[in-house]
Amino acid sequence: GMWMAFMFLLLHWGTGVMFASAFHAKPGGTWPRQPFLIPSSRNLTPFFTTSLGSTKDSQSLVNEFVIQVQQSIFDRTFESLTLNGASKKKSKDERLRGSIRQVQGRLIQTKKKKEALQLTVKYHGATDICKNISPDEIPTELEQFIMEPLASEWGVETAKPFRTAELKTMKEVVELSSLAQKPKLQRKLLTGGNANAKVQPASHDRTKQVPLAQTSDTTFLTALGLSKPDGSPRPGMSSKLRQCNKFVEIVKGLVEKASATNKIQVVDMGCGRGYLTFALHSYLSEVYSNVASVGIDVRPKLMAEVSGIAQSLGGPFETLDFETGSIEEIVTGTTLFEGGISNGGDANLTGKESSLNILIALHACDTATDDALWTGISQGADIIVVAPCCHKQVRAQLDAHVASEKKKHPLFDILKHGVYRERISETVTDSLRALLLEKAGYKVQVFEFIGGEHTSKNVMITAIRSSKAAPRDINERITELSVLHGVKQQKLAAWMGHSLAD
Repeated sequence: GMWMAFMFLLLHWGTGVMFASAFHAKPGGTWPRQPFLIPSSRNLTPFFTTSLGSTKDSQSLVNEFVIQVQQSIFDRTFESLTLNGASKKKSKDERLRGSIRQVQGRLIQTKKKKEALQLTVKYHGATDICKNISPDEIPTELEQFIMEPLASEWGVETAKPFRTAELKTMKEVVELSSLAQKPKLQRKLLTGGNANAKVQPASHDRTKQVPLAQTSDTTFLTALGLSKPDGSPRPGMSSKLRQCNKFVEIVKGLVEKASATNKIQVVDMGCGRGYLTFALHSYLSEVYSNVASVGIDVRPKLMAEVSGIAQSLGGPFETLDFETGSIEEIVTGTTLFEGGISNGGDANLTGKESSLNILIALHACDTATDDALWTGISQGADIIVVAPCCHKQVRAQLDAHVASEKKKHPLFDILKHGVYRERISETVTDSLRALLLEKAGYKVQVFEFIGGEHTSKNVMITAIRSSKAAPRDINERITELSVLHGVKQQKLAAWMGHSLAD
């Protein structure tokens, strides 16, 4: 009798398992997305859910979390959604490549003026993607997304499950933890805020916070013809505005690293029409109390025009001057940071000892960049910013060196091509400049200033005066680089009295 009772229970259990498997499973062993019945009212009581874990509790908790996300959007209290995936225990763990690291959700308004929950999916070792979900589709789409994380095509086939999910609203924080095991749902009510506040969806395209947008006076943009009176860029000037903002952002970071006082002097050698000079002066004047800038160029009419613009603007631009001159003239003896450019001095400039001195030279042709660098070094500039243009001096020497060495040169298979010799000439020239700046006591960075779609001459060299001594092997490194590429003469090295190679 006991044996028959046992067999009856076993058969009953097996039948239930087969029935459940036939109802839930689909080919491939994955769980199907189950529909939700969304009532017309905003109570949003779930009709049916899928299972994340092995218990009925886990089903209801995941479902409740998803419904809370949708409800907060309808109530205009939604602030953010965060899903945390697998975390790396080691700096390089290829087993996680393609798995989701984190998902950040925000409420946006699409270009078609429709609201959506935008999910920014950040992967381990793969490119981020964005996914928009309409509020009505959240119960099905978000539930499936949590249940079945999407692996990137550049990694693992099956993504690791999420660890936690957090919803922040104006009223509370809802956290779903231990998603891979036994989920727990916790709520924390927020106090002290306005419970009736409503959150408006952000624009689909975020407005990037740029330095010039933070200044109170941007009338110079209109005066220079960069923007219209309403602030929008004039036709063909969008890229120039982006360049101005990028340049100011770079110098802003350098000034902050240099621990600037409130007194700053800027000299822009070869300033042209002064777009960047105006932009930097405007930003620095907004942040620091005593800023004086001078732009220098060889074209007298252009200098008179932009100087008139600065005088007409008044205010912070009263300490922005433009003068006629060349880099070659300045490097031979003009004092920049002690009384200005003109003979007799400039009362706007405050003196070297109490100010941070910045020297700029963008797109100075060939060895004029070296002249500018030596001017900054010899006159004790605290910050030097250059964007080199043309590298004729080194190119001629490299061509001759390759022609004499031919196949004996270790890089002959590269250097036999003219296009590569051109690129390597640029790289070697700027690398020597960086090493020589290090020797002169500066901390140096070389990087791409703006995208190559604007100009092929887009390398920028920045240098901040450092109290640390130059590396002991700096001379050996300069010599090795010079000898390998047959460089015996280089203008900055000559100014510094450094012999490259015999």
